[in-house]
Amino acid sequence: MNTPFKIRLLIFILSLCFVATAVTINLTSRKEEVLNYDARILESNLHNKENIVKEFLANPVNISMLKNLHKDGKLAAYFINDFIEQNGIYVFTYHKQSLLFWGTNMVVPETDAGLSEGSRMIEWQNGWYESIKQTSGDFSVVFYIPVKAQYAVENRYLKNQFSTDLLRSNNLDIAGLNDKDDYNIRNADGKYLFSVKLRHATNNSIYSLVEFWMWLLAAVFGCVFFTSFCSRIVAQGFPKTAVVVLFSILLTLRLFSLQYNWLGSHFDLPIFDPRLYADNFFFPSIGDLLLNVIATTWFLVFVYYNRFKIRLSDFQLSKWVSIVIFVLLGLVISLVAMQLNNVFFGMITNSKINFDLSNILNLNAYSWLGILILCITVLNLYLIVEIIIVLSTTLNLSNKLRSTLFIGGLLVVTICKLIIADYSFYYLLFSLIIFIRGFHIYKTDASFNLGIFVFTVLVLAVIASLKLSEFNLIREHEERKVIVQRLESSDDPNAIVLFSNLEKSILKDELIAEYFKSPERDYSTFNNRLQRSYFDGYLSRFDFKTFEYEYNGKRFENETSSLNHYRDLVVHGAIKVTDYFYRINNTFGYQNYFALLPIVENGKTLGTLIIDLKSKPFADVNNFPGVLEDSKMNSRDNFSNYSFAFYHSNRLIAQSGRYVYSLSNLDFSGKLKSFIFKNRNGYNHLIYQTNDSRLIIVSKPRVTWVMQLASISFLFLVLLVFSFMLVMIGWIVNAVDNYDLSSNGLSLKAFMRQNRILYKTRIQASMVAAVVLTLLLVGAVTYISTSVQYQEQQKENVVGQINKVIAAFQKQMFSNGELIINEQTFNIFAESNSTDLNYYDSSGKLVYTTQPKLFDYGLISNRINPLVYINMHEFERSEFIGSEHIGGMKYLAAYKPITNRNNETIAYIGLPYFSNVHDYEARIGQFLNTLINVYALVFVAIGFFAVFIANRITYPLTMIEKSFREMKIGHKNEKLEWKRNDEIGSLIKEYNNMLTALDDSAQKLARSEREIAWKEMAKQVAHEIKNPLTPLKLGVQLLERSYREKDPNFNKKFEKFSKSFIEQIESLSLIASEFSNFAKMPETTLGDVNLREVIDKSIEVYKNSEHLVINLNDELGGTFIQGDPEQLLRCFNNLIKNAIEAIPADRPGLIQINMQKKDRRAAVSISDNGRGIPDGLKDRIFNPNFTTKSSGTGLGLAFVKQAIENMQGTISFKTSHDEGTEFYITLPLVG
Repeated sequence: MNTPFKIRLLIFILSLCFVATAVTINLTSRKEEVLNYDARILESNLHNKENIVKEFLANPVNISMLKNLHKDGKLAAYFINDFIEQNGIYVFTYHKQSLLFWGTNMVVPETDAGLSEGSRMIEWQNGWYESIKQTSGDFSVVFYIPVKAQYAVENRYLKNQFSTDLLRSNNLDIAGLNDKDDYNIRNADGKYLFSVKLRHATNNSIYSLVEFWMWLLAAVFGCVFFTSFCSRIVAQGFPKTAVVVLFSILLTLRLFSLQYNWLGSHFDLPIFDPRLYADNFFFPSIGDLLLNVIATTWFLVFVYYNRFKIRLSDFQLSKWVSIVIFVLLGLVISLVAMQLNNVFFGMITNSKINFDLSNILNLNAYSWLGILILCITVLNLYLIVEIIIVLSTTLNLSNKLRSTLFIGGLLVVTICKLIIADYSFYYLLFSLIIFIRGFHIYKTDASFNLGIFVFTVLVLAVIASLKLSEFNLIREHEERKVIVQRLESSDDPNAIVLFSNLEKSILKDELIAEYFKSPERDYSTFNNRLQRSYFDGYLSRFDFKTFEYEYNGKRFENETSSLNHYRDLVVHGAIKVTDYFYRINNTFGYQNYFALLPIVENGKTLGTLIIDLKSKPFADVNNFPGVLEDSKMNSRDNFSNYSFAFYHSNRLIAQSGRYVYSLSNLDFSGKLKSFIFKNRNGYNHLIYQTNDSRLIIVSKPRVTWVMQLASISFLFLVLLVFSFMLVMIGWIVNAVDNYDLSSNGLSLKAFMRQNRILYKTRIQASMVAAVVLTLLLVGAVTYISTSVQYQEQQKENVVGQINKVIAAFQKQMFSNGELIINEQTFNIFAESNSTDLNYYDSSGKLVYTTQPKLFDYGLISNRINPLVYINMHEFERSEFIGSEHIGGMKYLAAYKPITNRNNETIAYIGLPYFSNVHDYEARIGQFLNTLINVYALVFVAIGFFAVFIANRITYPLTMIEKSFREMKIGHKNEKLEWKRNDEIGSLIKEYNNMLTALDDSAQKLARSEREIAWKEMAKQVAHEIKNPLTPLKLGVQLLERSYREKDPNFNKKFEKFSKSFIEQIESLSLIASEFSNFAKMPETTLGDVNLREVIDKSIEVYKNSEHLVINLNDELGGTFIQGDPEQLLRCFNNLIKNAIEAIPADRPGLIQINMQKKDRRAAVSISDNGRGIPDGLKDRIFNPNFTTKSSGTGLGLAFVKQAIENMQGTISFKTSHDEGTEFYITLPLVG
């Protein structure tokens, strides 16, 4: 059992083990186990928090400190930062059940009355807490441990989940009294606190996570096993079968997963959610798209690594058949490119994923996943091109014919596109990549070339970026059409949902009934209360008016009644949207609703309340805090990046955004119910005409060439980084294949040895690395500096704003030194200053606020931030600015004291700057995007500049390398010229001196070799001449003796010896001719030669020899070389003849001829199964007088060697005793 088989067996066993583990987990894990596992983690972490409290209370010094917190500001500030913030445990102290100190403003119990000693669960408006109380006389301290948030609304800032300090998963929820299958949570002393249960459809437990990883590892090891198995099939000489087998396996696995939606239904992973992306059966989710792309890559990499072993046909194809196959291969590349284009198009247009590369910071995890898919797709396209080009090299076509077919096909495609008016040029860029790769493979050795690689990546980045912009534009146009239809609509679905709940609350509101019964009515107070209670938040985007009518239909305050007007609207011009709310028809540019609400008490009608709501102009919609947004509400105002206008009879009636529209419509003309896009003034405008007089225009800034260039640069960098990662993966895989996982095998030196990193490449990499590190350092410093400056600027703005507010407050709210304030005047004051304000009394308790729902929902308590109170009350600071948070939303808040005429603090004004988070993120995001785009452009420019500089620096070395390569002993070698007196000049000077010395040595060597050669030649000539002369001499002597002795058979002997003499003389003539021919080799005439045809002719001569088999393995196809066809034919004839003669008569002859491409040359090997060449004769095999046969001149191999070298080729051999000899010949390819 060999090592590869053992490794494959181990991989297979590991894959089965992972499958068995996953199946076991799936069959044995139950929901009860998930509940118990997470509940134990929750309980354990809760006990840890309790132990912190116990350890703290066990120290009497800490108890003494707690009693002094409300009197010692420094101690209180230290305690808040050191204990409360660090441990996430809130602390409150009381004296006689009255609050002394509060350590947070998230929740503040005003009294501890009713709270028992020890531990218990407490439910507040914003969540669940475990309280721990300890009392000492009249003093008591209460610790609150946040357990689970429970907000009235949920959004990106507010999540109803357990505290992350206690539980990070989101599988559990608080159980009710009637819930079954729950787990009781107890404190560290064993006292029951609360129960938890599993959420519905919980699939993200630790067991499902482990199961997912087991299946993933099983899939990876399974693919490795099948790939290894297919590699074995390739090694046995069946590459096509291996390709089909691996393709079938991967296709079967993917079809099974797609058919049963196994991953999406079994694992709760967002990437398999079709709401994020879905295209068709093969691409039902972004996760399945990723798996499809990875499976395709796995298959293509396998084919790529075996591309030179795959032949389109096992026999020689005719030229016409080769042409047809070449055209079909081109069509395959085109169809694959079109399909990948469609996949890319679907990924962008059929998803909710953001692919806007002009705002890189807005890219989320799914965006980067999509970019990764794009990179892998580009890799797949590159692999397909490489594979098909290599396959086409086996066709019986010359490079000239290949170029002609390629250019002809390109012209045909261009003409067809012009006919159908398709003026896209992407196919030209893609054709450029194919041409470059084809030229590199056909004309060179297809080895790695950094310049060609970088250029290829750049062109692919250009194509990808332009396609991305095109598809994003198509998607944006469709989204803009939806926006136009929303603007045209008179309905606001979110408002209608709120109306249903709002009308029920108003009808049950007892204070409204009291208002109708009261003889003295304060309309302003009533109106403000309605706004505060019902029309803030989302509905604050409506201007609302109220009209109150008595039961008899008369309006309050004896004004003219308009109740009949609304009743007429109900009958004729309004649509009922809820039980009491109606929508007015035929509005344009706004929505208009009204409600007729009967005010009833105990079955008696008190009157009618009419509420009239009209949407504000879009530019005037107040931005209420994002923390109050309800995630259940689908915001229809996603217009921040758009400008739009409403025209009625060509007159502007409403507009919003940065684009300035004309009062009279002179620029835009629409078509009824048609979407028309038009470019004007740097914007792209969508024009939609709803009827003959109404026109809606939605505009967006166009993508500038600078933004497009930045996008190209960004994608270029991403593809380069992706390529670098692939190189690193290949390096590691190579180390694994070589069983070298040591530190030396994975070192940088090993990488450089394996990949032959050139000197110029190292210079380029060093320059780029230096620039990148500098840019990163400068960018980091710039970013930090800008962030700090902007934060300081925000603080200065907040300080300036609150100073103006305080100055105005002192003037407007004080009369004769006395503060005159109520809720109505406070709200009017805040609105006049266009800001949110909170008003606290001197004890830090909230009195008035412009955002009452923050407190009504219990998102924060009605107590001022404790650090603010400490600084303002204890330290008596004149102002305080700090960062606060509600849930996950952080914001700046500024505070200043309100003083009376005696300069005594009577209240505090707080200004929460809710928009600073959005402003900060927008400003910093814009700055970072600009910085990244600029740096991307600089990086690309520096990269190309580095290539240019490196080439200039290494030019002398390249020149010297070329001279070394072209230097030949015995020929005239040109000296190099270098005018500068530097290191290169010294090197060239030594090189020239070496050439002079080499020429002298070459002349002496040539003279010596000639003398030795002539001596050897003379010996051989003498030896060859002596052989026929000896029988001639003996024959003459015998004839002379017969003649003297009058031999009667003299005539017969004379005739016999005459024939022998003639044969010997002809032998002498042949010897003289062969030596003469060798001395004057025929002139080599180089031309384009089809090497396969020459070898076929040689094989044809000897293929009918008895007991002989000649096999030919051609991996070159119809490749042409530079050579002399006559001399090549004679060379191969000599080699095959020698091979045949070297095989013993008692042994079946086998001659194997292999043809392949290697290092930009054609490589031919001819092997036999003969006796081999003895060790003592190996050094003389190419000598002119060498032969292993009993007869012959020994000039055959000498001729072969000289002929091959005259064609700029090489010849060598290796031999084994009694096993055979193999000759290796390399010849230059055409071009």
